[in-house]
This record gives sequence, C-alpha cells and structure tokens, in this order.
Amino acid sequence: MKKNLCTAIIFISILINCFFSGCNSTKTSVEEIRAVWLHPGLFNKDHDTALIQMSDLFESYKETGINNLFCYNTLRTQNGFEWDYLQVLINEGHKRGIKIHPIFYPGYDVRIEGEIKEHPEWLIRNIDSTVMPNLNLTLPAVRAYWLRKISDALKYDIDGIHLDYTRFPIDQKYSYDSITIAAFKKESGVSPLEISPDCGNLYWCEWIQWNTDQITLLVSEIRKLLDKTGKDLLLGVDAFPDIETSRILIGQDWTRWAEEGLVDILCPMLYTNDTVLLSKYLNAIIDAVGSDCTVCPGIGIVTAENKITKELLVNEIKIVRNAGARGMAFFSGYSFSEEFRDTLKRTVFSK
Repeated sequence: MKKNLCTAIIFISILINCFFSGCNSTKTSVEEIRAVWLHPGLFNKDHDTALIQMSDLFESYKETGINNLFCYNTLRTQNGFEWDYLQVLINEGHKRGIKIHPIFYPGYDVRIEGEIKEHPEWLIRNIDSTVMPNLNLTLPAVRAYWLRKISDALKYDIDGIHLDYTRFPIDQKYSYDSITIAAFKKESGVSPLEISPDCGNLYWCEWIQWNTDQITLLVSEIRKLLDKTGKDLLLGVDAFPDIETSRILIGQDWTRWAEEGLVDILCPMLYTNDTVLLSKYLNAIIDAVGSDCTVCPGIGIVTAENKITKELLVNEIKIVRNAGARGMAFFSGYSFSEEFRDTLKRTVFSK
C-alpha cells in the first residue's frame, strides 16, 4: 500500500513539474510581433500584376522577419478592386507565416454615400449645428454599422481585427445632435447644451466621461463579436500615446480596454525621432498596461510627426525591446522600404 502511495506521489510530482515547465517554455517562446501597416495602394489594380508585387513584397517581409500585417481597406467595398484583395492577402501571407489583420477605422472621415448618405443623422453635429464628415460612435445604429462591416471580414480565415481611429475627432469633437443629447440627458438629467465647457463643472466632467464610455462600448461590442466566432482572433487597436489626454480629448480609454481584456494588442503611435520621449512614454504605457495585453509600439518611418533614419530605427527598436514591449509595428508599408528592411535583417532582426 505504501509503495503504491509513494509511486502515485512521484507520478503526480512529475506531472506537476512537466506542466509548469511546459507553461514556462510557452511563455518564453512567445514570438515577437513584427508588424507593418499595409495599404492597398502598394499594389496594382490588375490582379496578375498585383499578385507578383505582393508575392515579391511578402517574400521580402518574410526574409526580414515581419510576421504580422495590419491591412487597410481589405474589403471590395473599400478598395475598388475587382478581385478579392483580402483573400489574396491571406493566401500570400499565410504561405509565408505572416498573419493578416484587416483594419477598420470607425472615427475616420467618411464619404457621404451609400448607407451613410441615407442616414445623415449618423454624422457628428457640432455645438454650432455644423456637420462633420465623421460618424457619431455614441449612436447604437452607427456601432451596428461597424459591426456589420467587421462581420464581412470575419467570413475569411483572418488572424485578427485591428482598429484605427477608435475615437472622436481631436479636441472633444462630440456630437450635439438630438439623439445624443436625449441619451445623455436621460442618464444625467441635464442637456450638454446647458453645460459650460469647464472642467470645474461636474456635469461637463460627466459629459466627457459619458462620451468616452461610448467608445469603450464600441470596443466591447467588437470584442464580443470576435469571441462569438469561436475562433482565436486577436483584437488590436491603435492609440494616442498619452494616457490622460487620450481619454479626455478623444475618448480613448485604452488602459481600461486593456484592464478589462477587451483588446489583445495595443499599438501606441510613438512616431518620433526623440528617443528620450520615446522611452518616457513607452515606459509609462507598459507600467499602466502591465501584462493585461501585448504592447506593440508603432514606430514611424515617415509620418506627419517624423522622418526616421536607418540608424535611428535600429536604436528605437532596441529601446522598445529594452522597455519590455513584446513587439513593434512600422508605419507604413509605403515608407518601410527595401533599404530599411535590409538594415534590420543585418542588425536587430538578424538570425
């Protein structure tokens, strides 16, 4: 009896050790995310020509070590291609071990056509009654519109969904249309038109928080949509780099998104040539998010904020790694040229 008991204890101990060593092995072997934001404008409208271009580019990406692509305008209704651009992206990416994440950008400028033209009430109406070419993300109908768009991409064998412009236009461009006013008044008892835009006014603070909560609600609904598929799909989101100003000025409460498990990948857009600022903001982001999600900083090659050199790019990647980030994304495919890719192959991405 004792012998059998000892044997059982030893066997259980072995199982426990194998389990924990297996977990540790999995954690240490997590692949570093190396992503590029990709636009369809890189490819010819002709299918056969585009296929050659894409094959050559993706082969170069593979050799560089790129393993994820955040792809704009992947659906036929978005890109004007007469062929299935998203399916070709998936085919060419997956055969090279590159994951494909279609991008959707709910808060970006929209064309007043199609379904949006039929629903002018969906657009943001400024306090002076002027209309902006941006959808009011506080409206349930607008959020449902984006869920339908994303559902179209979920029919494909994609690896995740990526969100850009998940926010209001810069500087608190909230909507003062009748539907939004009524929704806020129902909760708070006051109309935002009756509130002075003064942070000493508690109702103004509530108005800011209410709008921010509506953006979080959209992210939550997209998360549920992905989970409902039963597939292992990642949800990534681009974010402004400062925690407080992001939440107050554009409604991006991304620390909450991470804390509540709504997003898997957070891409703070750290487009700068100032390595001191890069390190400062990145460390603050990692401290705030912790292990709640994967921080994958956006490094700008050529943006409205910076134009990087090869040497500086290498240095910024080292800073990102030293800070403990688990990946990086390059903006964008237009400027992430062969010259930059060759530099990375010979240095920080060398095998």
